[in-house]
Amino acid sequence: MTAMTAMTARILGLPAQSGLAASLSVQLGIPLITATIGSFADGERQVRLHDDVAGQVLILVGSTGPPVDSNLMAMAQLIDAARRSAARSITAVIPYLGYSRSDHMADPGTPLACRLVADLLQAAGLDRLVSVDLHSPAIPGFFTIPVTEGSAIDLLADAFRTGRPDRRIVVAPDAGAIKRAGRFASRLGAPLAIALKHRPAPDVPKILQLWGDFEGRDAIIVDDMISTGATIEHVARRLHEGGATAIDLAVVHPVMAPGAEERLRARGIRRIVVTDSLLYQPETEWPALEVASLAPLLADLIRLVPPDGGPAEP
Repeated sequence: MTAMTAMTARILGLPAQSGLAASLSVQLGIPLITATIGSFADGERQVRLHDDVAGQVLILVGSTGPPVDSNLMAMAQLIDAARRSAARSITAVIPYLGYSRSDHMADPGTPLACRLVADLLQAAGLDRLVSVDLHSPAIPGFFTIPVTEGSAIDLLADAFRTGRPDRRIVVAPDAGAIKRAGRFASRLGAPLAIALKHRPAPDVPKILQLWGDFEGRDAIIVDDMISTGATIEHVARRLHEGGATAIDLAVVHPVMAPGAEERLRARGIRRIVVTDSLLYQPETEWPALEVASLAPLLADLIRLVPPDGGPAEP
């Protein structure tokens, strides 16, 4: 590792990302440390570091996904514990950042929750954030600390290298997915289709229009996350009606709220490729589901962190 060494850095993973943290430890040559990450009887989070982090660059690995509030508080408390234990600096590797969809005030009286999350983590003592495919380009601006963002789109596209490119079409399920889907399509040399979506209520999508020529083509829907699966369900129905021969998914973050798996199974999705930004275990065996590791990408992003892990951009 060029910037940090095993003598000055330590890695700690939240339980759901313990496997990812272990992979990063091996790739970077940085030792893992341990902590108690549990709860009191009333549900309050309880954490405790078991290793001395004084003078160390601490790298905390963990997404603030479901259960979002619980994992967010665990991350904030670990940051605070490390700061009070005289850690030299603290970098949080949060592949999936919870509340990232609340990146604007949709209506009067609604909060800017993603900004609130940024304030919480910074107030706890965070020096740097590393993340993957943040939901909105506005999110890094919510932080006053450096934010290093990578993208898993190329990684997902490479999983679809085999097959006939002339029979494929890449689909952006809404306007927010156009940039990612466009990058995916460019890497595969495939055309791009776009869906126009409206949400009359939270988690209730309505597909207004779908532009593209899908007749006789294999469609690959590309997005940053699967939450309820409702958007993908509606787009997949339109694609089938338009003559698509098969439907695949390439999605970075498998949030997979209750009901999502059922929806996707019911639509007969042929192949679903996600990353391990979140730990998702299907209810039963699901041959269509494939998981690509973010460890190599995250290792490269962590190598960009300055030797002191501090705020100056590399």
